Amino acid sequence: MAITQSRQLQLLAGQSSIARKVFEFVPIQDAWSTHDIHNASVTANATGVSSYAVRRALGELKDAGLIREPVGGKFQRDAATQKTKKEPVMNQVAKPNVVAIKKPEGALDALAALSGEVVNLSDEFSKRMKSMAARIEEVALSVAAEQESNAEALGKLKQLQALLKGMAS
Repeated sequence: MAITQSRQLQLLAGQSSIARKVFEFVPIQDAWSTHDIHNASVTANATGVSSYAVRRALGELKDAGLIREPVGGKFQRDAATQKTKKEPVMNQVAKPNVVAIKKPEGALDALAALSGEVVNLSDEFSKRMKSMAARIEEVALSVAAEQESNAEALGKLKQLQALLKGMAS
């Protein structure tokens, strides 16, 4: 199944950032396993994701029709084709007073680009929120550890005070 470049870009715009990165490593000529695709992405330092995330991204890409699974567990993508614009055939008996109304070209491309920007913004916002949540959790854990440490130190201090009072008496 051939897919045009513009359609491919539209479909990719709706995918997660991990799926878009994984898509770049799905070969056109051969069918690769999830393991091969994961290794290629790790080798290129493009993604720091687990093989589970790569498998999930491949499933999303397959469901979207961007890649195919010709053999069980092996994935491949088709080369995107360039859509050629057909030149309109001019009628030799055309009337000079007829004005051709031209449809705005690229409206779908503009919408696809805007959709891609929204998806990227959403992904970036999601990443930042997850990062902040992880930092909050780290601070909370360090505060809890600090409280525990302070409680232990306070207990030792009270024991020391009791020993000192016992020695002074």
